[in-house]
Amino acid sequence: MEYGTFVGLAWGGVFLTYVEGISNNNGLLMLLCFLLCGVAFFLPFLLALRLNRKIQVAEERLTYFQGLLFAFSMFMYACLMNGLIVFSYFNFLDNGMLMEQLNDMLTQPEMVKTYEQMGMGEQHAQMLKILKETDALSAWEKTLLIFNNNFFFSLILSIIVAVVASWKRG
Repeated sequence: MEYGTFVGLAWGGVFLTYVEGISNNNGLLMLLCFLLCGVAFFLPFLLALRLNRKIQVAEERLTYFQGLLFAFSMFMYACLMNGLIVFSYFNFLDNGMLMEQLNDMLTQPEMVKTYEQMGMGEQHAQMLKILKETDALSAWEKTLLIFNNNFFFSLILSIIVAVVASWKRG
């Protein structure tokens, strides 16, 4: 639970720096977002390695299945913590600002021209349609979309993190 909280806070930091960087056209926040992406990716592995070392000091060892349960529960707590942060953002802070800024970016004449030159005019129109549909969603529905995405990637990452947690070191 503790490790999942830290991972969830890292994911929340990535989310908040990304949306604030986009909403305010702030390049420094976008750079911080990229930095936090690296931290958020490697943090579960570092925490699994820490658990592995703590258990090894006690002269025990996790089986792969135990490591998988550890990783899965850590990521589920991370998903819940991140979901709380995302919902709070969309419900209390956003007021449609993120979707408005994304729409403004995608409808700039230079951006439209670039997509048309690449032969992607139809994809650009689809993107704008999806953005409009997403804007119509409630804060809860947007949060569920992000939660489902995080849950899916957590399932995949759990398999890899479990290897680190159960790894027998010499």
